[in-house]
Amino acid sequence: MLSEMIEKIAAESGLEPVDVMQKIEEKKAEMSNLISEEGAAYMVAKELGVNIARTAERLNISSILPGMQNVDVVGKITKTLPVREFSSDRSSGKVMNVFLADSTGSARLSLWNDEIDKFVFQEGDTVHFRGYAKADNMGGVELRLGRYGAIALSGEKIEDVSSVKRSAERTAIAQFKEGMFCEIRACVMQIFESNLFYEICPQCETRVKADESLNFVCASHGVVEPDYNIIISCVLDDGTDNIRAVFFGEIAEQLIGMKKRDAKKLHDIKGVQALIEKIPIGRDLILTGKVKRNAMFDRLEFIVNNVKKIDVMKEIEMLL
Repeated sequence: MLSEMIEKIAAESGLEPVDVMQKIEEKKAEMSNLISEEGAAYMVAKELGVNIARTAERLNISSILPGMQNVDVVGKITKTLPVREFSSDRSSGKVMNVFLADSTGSARLSLWNDEIDKFVFQEGDTVHFRGYAKADNMGGVELRLGRYGAIALSGEKIEDVSSVKRSAERTAIAQFKEGMFCEIRACVMQIFESNLFYEICPQCETRVKADESLNFVCASHGVVEPDYNIIISCVLDDGTDNIRAVFFGEIAEQLIGMKKRDAKKLHDIKGVQALIEKIPIGRDLILTGKVKRNAMFDRLEFIVNNVKKIDVMKEIEMLL
């Protein structure tokens, strides 16, 4: 499938296949390797004006990959979280997360604004979902309805529901292996100062880029006035080794102790150093996350999903 996509992109863009593959790898690196090669290829094709149509195919939840544009899946609703409201200088709205599962795995469905009002299902209902998939901050799958998606009750029976529970065990960086979900006690040693913010759709928070007319276009909401998300890349060290780590969105907010809109204002007014001063460099933190491999640079990276301060009594208990 990937080779066919590369051939089509090369034929219609005038690029050599090797150059297309290079763009795909660069796109994956830009997304901190949180997207599949196929997903990156679709993004590259879109940027080059190449249309690659996809037909919907019924999938198991475990088979869904970030970047898939026509996802057709049946799953049981295992959990619904309360609606969360958000606001920024450019927009405000609400989001609700729902978890779907089948016998092969589970995935999170994010519903935004009007989509929430149309959601009339309960935990335990089996639903038929059609939409697209993107990568969440841990490199997992996040389902979205988008402009053309739909969700409805299904008559199919799902008895053996997969309930994946991840427990994070304390691990030394020197023992890291690809795919691990673990907890570390480490300190931030170095911050990479470039590209701390990127443009997102204010309604669905999908990353957007300017087109030739300098308009920012969201696949689900058309031309938008972009908001910004924050991404912090740094080096962590726990005394056994060091590793590059990435903090996205709310996790980056935990690290700096500021909301991203306030961080963006500080960055724009006083510069990047004023923002970096908010990061507790050299101070031990408890971090949980997933170990991923950056294919372009062939190195392990730590994608953080929670930040906690040191609980001294708990650390003493662990030592004893």
